[in-house]
Amino acid sequence: MDPAEYRKKLHEYLLAKMNDIAPNLASLIGEMVGAHLISHAGSLTNLAKCPSSTPQILGAEKALFRALKTQGNTPKYGLIFHSSLIG
Repeated sequence: MDPAEYRKKLHEYLLAKMNDIAPNLASLIGEMVGAHLISHAGSLTNLAKCPSSTPQILGAEKALFRALKTQGNTPKYGLIFHSSLIG
């Protein structure tokens, strides 16, 4: 199978699964960003249980810990910034 064709099929599979498992999240921020958030949180349940400030910086942990260590400015966004609604 051609790698481009495999990637396309994998993308279609992910879109279908996200619409089945987390349709609200998929429609709110998109299937790809939603899948990244679920992956980073560990599960959909863990993502649902975390405080509202946590999903904002998911994906920016390295920058967060560097900022805490140097007492600099903390990151304002992580994976959510890649949503098509943001930018």
